[in-house]
Amino acid sequence: MSSSETAGGGGGRAMAKPYLVMVSLRFIFLSLLSTILLAFTIGRAARIILLEGPSRALLFEDPSDSSMYDRPDYHEAGYGGPAGDQSQHERRGAMPEPVLLDGKEVPRTVYSSKNFDTPLVSTSSSMHIAKPKGGGSPEKSLGEGWQVCRNGEDCSAAAAKKEPEERDEEDDDEEEEEEEHLPAGQHLLVDIKNIDGTFLNSEERLARAMIDVVNQSRLTLLSYHCHSLIPMGVSCVGVLLESHISFHTWPDEGVITLDLFTCGSNPLVPVMPIIERLFAVPRKPLVSGEDVEPPGIVWSHKLRGFRGEDAHSRNPLARDLGHYMLEIMDFDMKKVVVSTQSEYQRIDVYEVIRPRFRDLLSYQRSLSGDGSYEALHPELYRPDRVLFLDGVMQSTLYGDESYHEALVHPGMFAHPNPKRVAIIGGGEGATLREVLKHGTVEKAVMIEIDEVMVNVAREHLPSWSDCSDVVGSADWCGDDERAEIICEDALAWFLDRFSDSGTKRAEGVEPFDIIIMDAL
Repeated sequence: MSSSETAGGGGGRAMAKPYLVMVSLRFIFLSLLSTILLAFTIGRAARIILLEGPSRALLFEDPSDSSMYDRPDYHEAGYGGPAGDQSQHERRGAMPEPVLLDGKEVPRTVYSSKNFDTPLVSTSSSMHIAKPKGGGSPEKSLGEGWQVCRNGEDCSAAAAKKEPEERDEEDDDEEEEEEEHLPAGQHLLVDIKNIDGTFLNSEERLARAMIDVVNQSRLTLLSYHCHSLIPMGVSCVGVLLESHISFHTWPDEGVITLDLFTCGSNPLVPVMPIIERLFAVPRKPLVSGEDVEPPGIVWSHKLRGFRGEDAHSRNPLARDLGHYMLEIMDFDMKKVVVSTQSEYQRIDVYEVIRPRFRDLLSYQRSLSGDGSYEALHPELYRPDRVLFLDGVMQSTLYGDESYHEALVHPGMFAHPNPKRVAIIGGGEGATLREVLKHGTVEKAVMIEIDEVMVNVAREHLPSWSDCSDVVGSADWCGDDERAEIICEDALAWFLDRFSDSGTKRAEGVEPFDIIIMDAL
């Protein structure tokens, strides 16, 4: 270090002495190394505490020995409830087991799985059905020859010990009984909102609901696998003999999304009421008197895979019923009113609210009786009803009048004095309703081959055959004294009475002034 002094002006002032610090390379190197080591130590400790610790705890041989499992319980009882007092091991043991239904058999399967380590999963559970080792006594609830395997237990050892000849004989027997399986299936997609959050966060309750859906649908659950997520939510997938069922939940939002795919021949649409009953658990009011919005459901059904052209064209779900009703997901409401098979045809009636024309909120308000415009005019906000025969759309609630008026009145007005009218088909009763509006009519004969269609329409499509606004008529058009409903083949009926070789010409049926065709 060196210094110097200078004087200036009249009063000399001493200037600061400059200095120089000498730092060795060894000091610089040691300082940098110690900083790196300190940063590494802090980072490694944070990783162990925040990431690796929870992950190892999930894979711990005995979870009850790990302090990492001492975390808040998001299951059914909530914080501090009974479930919170149980160990993780006990909660896993409470998971419901897949149950084999009576009369069902599951073929031998090879089970493969891999669990991926992630700190975002609170619990993981896997439950299986498999054949017992050496034919030991199975659990009673599963029927003879079956046992439950939990979380990777070796369930295939017994099958591996069988002699090759024994396995070949069983394979031959199964192949003879097995039906043809096409590379095709059905896919059901369901979204539900406004569900109880506690239910959506309970791995056990959701697993039980999934098993009940499978059993009540007469499907076969081979195994299922569930994960409770952190901080909340559950994801599950069930492996079916027919394919799979899976879902994911958002407890905070009260939402679950579910899908069910099967490659079997049994229809999936009838499963919808089961899913709604088991999964659409309504929210409970937080305070007394709180209005709780009921669960809302949107769903769609789609045919998947590849079928033969003939099989596809004959399937009612591949016609209007599928294209314009089942495959559409964004209807505010879609409900099966009735679906039945008569001797002659399949009959489906659906109730639907299309958001383009109406909305669910206005419909709900129309039922409230609160004095609102909607409540005073509920007829304007009713859901539409749609009739399908063999999958082909026939008529709708809001299109019924315009369709049947155009079908009936031009011909009726063209005749100067129509007294006797015959209707071929017309099972809904709407054509008969329009005919009876003409005061000149003395006799209206409706010849419909399918009596089931007439009864379905009377019960589920009442406005189609409502004659209460026709002067001198009855509430149901079929009870009008001028009306006669004959459930026979219309072509055969006419030939028997009006052809030269008719067997019933002697009945002397008078000719008709008007004949209206209302049949495909």
